This record gives sequence, C-alpha cells and structure tokens, in this order.
Amino acid sequence: MLLLCTSFIYSAVVNHEVRQIYHIYDENKELIDSAPIAPRKEAWLGTDKLGYDMLSKVLIGAKFTILGALTIAFLRMMVSVPLGLVLGTYFPKGQKYLTSLVDVFHFVPLSVVALYLLQPFLFLTAGQEPVYSLTERISIEIIVLTILTVPVLSILIGNETRELFKEEYVSSAKILGGSKLHIIKKHIFPTLRERFFILFGQQFVQTLIVMAHLGLFFLYFGGTIFPSEGGDPPKSVTNEWSGLIGGSKIFLQWAPWIPLTPIVCFALTILAVMLMVEGFSRVTSGRPVYFKRKNTQTFSAEKKIVRKKQNSFDFLDKSM
Repeated sequence: MLLLCTSFIYSAVVNHEVRQIYHIYDENKELIDSAPIAPRKEAWLGTDKLGYDMLSKVLIGAKFTILGALTIAFLRMMVSVPLGLVLGTYFPKGQKYLTSLVDVFHFVPLSVVALYLLQPFLFLTAGQEPVYSLTERISIEIIVLTILTVPVLSILIGNETRELFKEEYVSSAKILGGSKLHIIKKHIFPTLRERFFILFGQQFVQTLIVMAHLGLFFLYFGGTIFPSEGGDPPKSVTNEWSGLIGGSKIFLQWAPWIPLTPIVCFALTILAVMLMVEGFSRVTSGRPVYFKRKNTQTFSAEKKIVRKKQNSFDFLDKSM
C-alpha cells in the first residue's frame, strides 16, 4: 500500500516524467560525476547511463507492476474458483482424466508459453505507430497470463472440493436432503474460503516472478520499444519493474545499482505478500505456510505446555 500510494502521488506530481541528472557539479562548478551516477545524496538509488533517476523510475512503474499482478491474480481466482467447485462437485470421476491432461502444464514453463503468445502484441519499434494501444496491450497480457494458469488452478481447487465431499458432515448434509448447490454454499465454500486467500497471495507472487522472467526476454508489461538504430537497450513503455530489469541486465557488472534497484523492489514486494499470507494462515488456522519446520516445533511445544497445565493439579492440604 505504501508503494502504491507513493507511486500514484509521485506520478501525479511529476506528470510521469522521470528526473534526469546527467552531470553533477560541485560548488565551484567543477564536474564531479556523470551518468551513470552511483547512489549518492543527489540520486539516492543512482542513475542509468542516460542520467535517468532510478528512484523516479521504480516509483512511477510501481503502480503498473503491483496493480497488474493484483489484477491477474484476482482474475485467476475469479475464474478458477467456480470452475474448480463445479468440477469437484458435479464431475468427480471425469476430473481424474482432466488431471492427467493438465499435468502437462506442470512441466511446461509458463514464461516460455507467454513469451510466444505475447511477442506479436508487445514488441514495438521506435518511430512507428503501434498497432495496439497501451490499454489493449495491457489487457491482452492480463488475459493471456490469466488463462494460462486457470486449468492447473481449477484442477487444484476441484481436487480439494472432491476430498471435502468425503467428509462426514458433508455426507450428513446429503442424507438430510441437501442439494449439491446447497452444500457448496453452506459447507464447501466456507471451508475453502481461507485457503482461497492463501492461493490468491501465491498467485500474486507467481505473477510477479513470471513478469520478471518475461522482462529478461525484453517482454515488458505494457509494451517494449526497440530502437530503430543504435545500440540502446529496449525501453519499457510504462517503466514497470520487469522492463527495468530486462533493459539494464547488461550493466550488472560495471553499474550494478541499475538492475539491482528493480530486483530489490520485486524481492521486497514478494516478501511482503509472503508475510501477509503467513500471518493470515497462522491467525485463521494456526498452521504456518512458509516457515513450517521452525514454527511447527514451536506450536507443538506450546501444545505440550498447555496440556501439561491442564493435566497437572495440586492436592489441597485441609489440615492448615
């Protein structure tokens, strides 16, 4: 939320223009440094080789990266949850065959498939009129990255739904005359609701990772501008973080602050979401998600202490 709010406010103030510092002079107007400038007080995160401030870039591109990943993760859940509930409820036998077919997607990298599907829509040439507008390019990428994950996610939800139909309380609801739709509303969905939030966080993290992978292949969120002439690297239309990684990976050895800035932003955002999922799971179910070994021992130790306190008692000395 802090990144999003800062991104929107900063973009509105500077009108989406990245600050450029090509030369730095001292009080005597003598040249101190020139682009690419390493991190210093004039440019906290440094600049690229053209003098564009990296802090300005990541702040302007934060809203496109985070909102894009949130939208993709939300659409994945909105499509996969109904499909998974229907598959697990009405087609439990046919789901076994679908599972064997969908297992292929576990071995095919999602980034490679997205690369071939999105390349015709996102690659642009400087100086030429784009065939698709920015809104159309973003919409196409969101739709493709959503559809590619729906089969696997639907089967996962369907398997959990099918297992829940074997529980005793669901069998009791059937005996009492409850329809399948009634069981989904009153039993299955409330049971899986907390699991859906965890899946949403995991899909958000996966989307960020896929966007970073596509950035390494110069496939940026919103479009990639290739220079018509010269050796300049491809440029991101929206300054989103995957574009900053892909366009600056060549500077990793002699100007490491240029690619490391968006990489650290990716890592901090993923870490924040992982901690949110971990905290939500501990509060709602008491089970950890990412830190299983350490916390499981802690929880077991706490349970032993509670049981010991419950079973221990002292005799009352009535003689006193």
